[in-house]
Amino acid sequence: MAKLYVQAVPPPDLNKNTEWFMYPGVWTTYIFILFVSWLLILSIFGCTPGMAWTLVNLGHFAA
Repeated sequence: MAKLYVQAVPPPDLNKNTEWFMYPGVWTTYIFILFVSWLLILSIFGCTPGMAWTLVNLGHFAA
């Protein structure tokens, strides 16, 4: 039977700063840190959940 797909070599990763994105647990840890930050802001400042998410987002984008 004829080969239906081409065998292609993936391009080399030129940006070595992006390697850590594929490590196991990176995205789970990222979401966990955002959630814990939300809980801390919610408990320390005593604001509404929406305001706490706003502060987490502002802090996240400021970093």
